[in-house]
Amino acid sequence: MFIFNILATIGKVTHGNSDDEVQLMKRIKARDEEALEELYELYKRLLFGMILSIVKKREEAEDVLQEVFVKIWNKADSFDENRGNAYSWIVTLTRNKAIDRIRSKGYKTQKKASVSIHEPLFTLEGDKHDPMETTIFSDRAELVKKALQEIPESQSQVIKIAYYRGMTQSEIADHLDIPLGTVKTRTRQGLIKLKRILEEFISTDG
Repeated sequence: MFIFNILATIGKVTHGNSDDEVQLMKRIKARDEEALEELYELYKRLLFGMILSIVKKREEAEDVLQEVFVKIWNKADSFDENRGNAYSWIVTLTRNKAIDRIRSKGYKTQKKASVSIHEPLFTLEGDKHDPMETTIFSDRAELVKKALQEIPESQSQVIKIAYYRGMTQSEIADHLDIPLGTVKTRTRQGLIKLKRILEEFISTDG
């Protein structure tokens, strides 16, 4: 359980009406193509930003985004509203798809640009037709940035590496040359603190 736990919390800022999303998922289960289109319009910019911040390449991100919605259509029956909200399910699926892409042989053979773990959490695609939505994403990115600054650097470091580089906890341990147990502890403690801080921010803003 890595960064998508944080994303699920952040999603409350702009995706608070989970009942509507559950209804869309039920319609998709019933093979309602219009429901899939509605879900796509609701999530496309948000998910594209998440994917792009992982794969770093626009064309790759566009491909992964399409794959995500194909999988949502094909795997809709696996969504159980009693075990979690639609937002968390979709974010988890998206993150896994993006990580699969950067670990694929085809991706690894491409020339890779250096990746900084200090980039904004969301890579924003400005939309001249919808400045309000761009503002919402900017606010969300700023929210996460503020939250990350309020937790110890050792904890924020492992969270950033997990998200931006798609590393497993074992890989992070090797990368930082620290015990696996330390990575697990820092990740768990960092996520707990971030969740609390973000919920306080959201509650204050709301």
